[in-house]
Amino acid sequence: MKTVNLLPDWYLTEKKQQKSLHLQFGLMLLLIAVMAGWLFVGHQRMVALRRQAVEREARVAVLPHNLAEEILATQTEIKRLENLQLAYRELGNTVPMSAVVQQIQNDLTQGMAISRVSIDVRPEPVKGSGYVGDLKNPPKYHDMARLTVVGVAPNDMQIAQLIGKVSGNPLFTDVSLNYTRTEILRDYNVRRFEIQMNMDLDLLATEVPTAKTEQQAHRGEGADHAG
Repeated sequence: MKTVNLLPDWYLTEKKQQKSLHLQFGLMLLLIAVMAGWLFVGHQRMVALRRQAVEREARVAVLPHNLAEEILATQTEIKRLENLQLAYRELGNTVPMSAVVQQIQNDLTQGMAISRVSIDVRPEPVKGSGYVGDLKNPPKYHDMARLTVVGVAPNDMQIAQLIGKVSGNPLFTDVSLNYTRTEILRDYNVRRFEIQMNMDLDLLATEVPTAKTEQQAHRGEGADHAG
């Protein structure tokens, strides 16, 4: 059986053109969809990069402040260790620095605490021993320690009592108050204070006996009583 196409040629040509146009239109829609997808992905990536840049700038802005705080804390700790090392070297093994600090802690009342103790040791001429620059009668020198004590107290009255007690200790001279100020410590108002005092290191060993020396003295007294 033979099929005869009765459609005119121009109709067939137009149909072919329509199919070609539909195919091209579909390809264009597909290309537009792909481009829109790439634009969306690119926009999201740009937003993420901008967010990362803002976060990085924020970290960089905070970083120098944190570094400065860490450097300052490290320098303070090094200074404290140097002061302790100097104190131990000057005081010797017979009178540790802890015994000197204990003398101050014994005068603290309830609610008071010491947060920092620093010491500066310098040679000073002994009063009445001579004159500076006089070759015939030069002065004698002794090591004087300048103690700086920082602590907290509930009120100024307790600070005044502490200064009075420390001033009565024969180890310390020229006791003075540098400052007091109100601070918040664990949601409580406290008074932070700083006091300074001098200490003659030459007299220190005879004024503050060690625990071993005290035990020997008690044993000696017991032996005398037994005899």
